[in-house]
Amino acid sequence: MNKFCIRLISALAFLLPIAAHANVQLGLGIDKGLGISAQIDNVQLFAGDDGVSLDYKFQQGNFKKNAPLSWYLAGGAYAGENDYGLRIPFGIKLHFAKGWHVYGQLAPQLEMHDNDNRDDDDDIKFGLSSAIGVRYSF
Repeated sequence: MNKFCIRLISALAFLLPIAAHANVQLGLGIDKGLGISAQIDNVQLFAGDDGVSLDYKFQQGNFKKNAPLSWYLAGGAYAGENDYGLRIPFGIKLHFAKGWHVYGQLAPQLEMHDNDNRDDDDDIKFGLSSAIGVRYSF
């Protein structure tokens, strides 16, 4: 347990200076259950009661110049209680007040299931997930 605490403190000490200069956004959402949604620069993180996800935004833009509506395309991974996989979220963000935005996304995903809890042999499937949430930018 002590080694884990030392590693955790070391990782946080390394990441805090990076996050100090980053655009940090925090909020609530529904992705892998109800949970906490965060974005640090182009990295989206989600921790919910049904799993976690991490996505990197590699393309983004506005629909019109100076419009409050923007879009993004990301790539990432998720892990749930009985499944895990890769996904490619496409989302939109609506900036409705200073520092606030609401987002929604659809994510085609490659699902891999844990066979211990399933009767069939279909380990890999394609699926589609969705997410919605609100964040505040610090």
